[in-house]
Amino acid sequence: MTQAQELASRVAIARELKRLESSLRELEKQMRPAMAGVAPGRLESARNLVHYVALRQHELRELQVKLSKLGLSSLGRSEACVMKSLLEVSMRANESLALRGHPGATLELARLEQAHASALSYEEASASLHRHTREILGPRPKDRHAYIMVTAPSAREANRAWMVKLLSAGMNVLRINCAHEGEAQWAQVIGELDKARNKTGKTCQVLMDLAGPKIRTGRIEGARHIAKWKPVKDEIGRVTAPARVVIHRGAPALDEGTFLFLKDTAFQRVRKGDELRLRDARDKKRTLKIYKIEAERLHGYSIEPAYVCNEARVRLFRGGKQVSTVKLHVGGAEGAAIDVRAGDTLVLTGRAVEGRQPMRDAAGRVVKPGLVACTLSAALDRLEPGHRVVFDDGRIHAVVDAARNKAGDFLLRVVRTQKETIKLRAEKGINLPDTLTTVSSLSPDDLKALAFVAKHADAVSLSFVRTPEDVRALHQHLKKLDNPHLGIVLKIETRVGFENLPRLLLEGLRRPPLAVMIARGDLAVEVGFERLAELQEEILWLCEATHVPAIWATQVLDTLARTGVPSRAEVTDAAAGVAAECVMLNKGPFVHEAVKVLSDILRRMEKHRDKKRSLFRKLNVSTFAER
Repeated sequence: MTQAQELASRVAIARELKRLESSLRELEKQMRPAMAGVAPGRLESARNLVHYVALRQHELRELQVKLSKLGLSSLGRSEACVMKSLLEVSMRANESLALRGHPGATLELARLEQAHASALSYEEASASLHRHTREILGPRPKDRHAYIMVTAPSAREANRAWMVKLLSAGMNVLRINCAHEGEAQWAQVIGELDKARNKTGKTCQVLMDLAGPKIRTGRIEGARHIAKWKPVKDEIGRVTAPARVVIHRGAPALDEGTFLFLKDTAFQRVRKGDELRLRDARDKKRTLKIYKIEAERLHGYSIEPAYVCNEARVRLFRGGKQVSTVKLHVGGAEGAAIDVRAGDTLVLTGRAVEGRQPMRDAAGRVVKPGLVACTLSAALDRLEPGHRVVFDDGRIHAVVDAARNKAGDFLLRVVRTQKETIKLRAEKGINLPDTLTTVSSLSPDDLKALAFVAKHADAVSLSFVRTPEDVRALHQHLKKLDNPHLGIVLKIETRVGFENLPRLLLEGLRRPPLAVMIARGDLAVEVGFERLAELQEEILWLCEATHVPAIWATQVLDTLARTGVPSRAEVTDAAAGVAAECVMLNKGPFVHEAVKVLSDILRRMEKHRDKKRSLFRKLNVSTFAER
C-alpha cells in the first residue's frame, strides 16, 4: 500500500467512525423520553445500552479488520463503555491524520478529546456492574468473581445438613422453585438455610422462581395413577424387611413417579400407631401401619405387597377399632399416552376434554387424528396456520396446517420426532415459538406466591417474560406488597423475550436491582438448538452493556449432579459460564460435588476470561422497536 493509499484509508476510517458516533447520539436523542423514568444511578447504564443497540445496527466486521491492520482497537470489547471506546479509537485515528497535516484533523481531535473526557469509562462501567451484582446476588465470593446458584430440592431433603454441605462447597445463592410444594415447605427450606448460615458464618441470598403460565398437555383418555409397594424378601420368599410407604398431605408437585396422598381433612384424622386397611387394585386385603407423623407426611410400613390404582377407600383403625373412613389418592406420572410419529396429524384444542390416541389403518397411517388438549386455552388465541407447536421439551415438532372448527381446534402436522414413536403424556410442556400469546407472565398462582416471596426472598424470577408490560406489572404488584426494592431476575426463555430484551432491560432499570437469567432449556426449544450458542452470547453482550448480572442456567454439570461423574461436554459448557456473573446448578444427589467442581472451574477460567475478541455483525435482536 502506498502512502497515499494508506492516508486515504485512514481518512475513510475516521469518517466511518464519526458516522457511527452520530448514529449513537441520534438514538440516544430518540430514546430520552424512555430513559427519563430510569432509576437514579442507572442512567449511565441505560445510555450505554442505547449506544450499544445503535452500534449493533451496523455491519462492522470489515471496519474491525481495517482497524486491527492499523494497530487500533477493533471495538470487540466495547460492550461496557461503548461511547468511550468509540471515541478512543476515533482519537487515535485523528491523531495520525493530524500528524500528517490533514485538514480539519486537529480541530476534530480537540472535539473528540473533550467528549472522551466526559464519557463513561471502563473502570466506571466495571464498578457499576459489580455494584449491581452485589445488590441482587449478595456479597462477592472471596475466591472467585462468579457466583454459584443451586436449586433447592424438596423441603424433606433440604435440611440443615444439606444446606451446610452446599454452603461449605461454595453455594452463594439458593433458588426455590415456586412451581413445586407450597408456602409451608418454602418457609421450612428458608428456615433451614438460616440455621446453616448461622452455623457456617457464610452468606447466601434467596431467589424464588415464579412458575409463570403453565402451557401443558391435558389429561389423556384412559390415564391411570398406579402406586405399588412390596416388602423385601429373601431367596425363598421370607419377608426380611417391611415395605416403607410415605403418604403426603395433599397432592405435592413432585418431579417424577407416583405418590400417595390424603386430603387435608383426612390427613388430620390419622395418629401414630393407626392402621389403614384397604382392598388394593387386585381386591387383596392390605394393611398399612403408621409409625411416624410429620407436618406434611405420614410414614407407614406393610409386610404385604399392594397395588393402588387412582384411589382406594380406606378404613382407619385405632386400638383395633374402626374410627373413620377416608380416601387414599394416587398422583404422579400418567399411565396413558398418545403415540406420535413424524407425518401424523393431531388436533390441538383448548377445550376441557381428554386427549386420545389417533386411529390408524393396517399400514400405521393416521385415518383419524389424535387429540391433544392444552391446559391454558388462552395461549392458543393467536395461533395461526404455519406456526410451530413444540411438545415435551422438543421431542415432538409440529406445524399448524389449519384452524379446524369454530370451537378453536387446530389441525397440526407432525414434522419431526426425537424417536420413531414418541409417547406424549399429560402435563408435558407446549411451546409456541411463533405465536405472540396474550397470556400474562404472572399467573394467579404467581400472584398468590408473590405475597410470600416479597416477605422472605432477596429476589424473584419472572418466568416467561416477553414484553415490558410484563415487567411493569410485576413492579406494580411489588409496590402494592410494600416491597418495591426486591431484586428482579428476568428469565429469557422464549423467542419473543429474547427479541425484546433491550426493551425489557430498559424497563427493568426503572426499578432495580435487576438481573437476567439465560434459561437455555426452554430457549433452545423455542429457537432451535443450533441457534442457542449464538443467542446466549448475544444475551451476555446486552447484559454487559446494561451493567446488569447475567445468570447462566439449565443443565450445567447436570450429569455430575445426578450421577457423580461429569461428561466432557458439560465441563466445557460449565467453563463457558465464566462469561456470566452467576452460574446455576439444578438439584441432584451429588450437587455438592458439582458445586466444588464448578467453583474450581470458574476460579481457573477467570484467568482467561478477557482473552476474547468479537466480530460485530448486525444483530436483529438489538432494537427497541416493539415486537
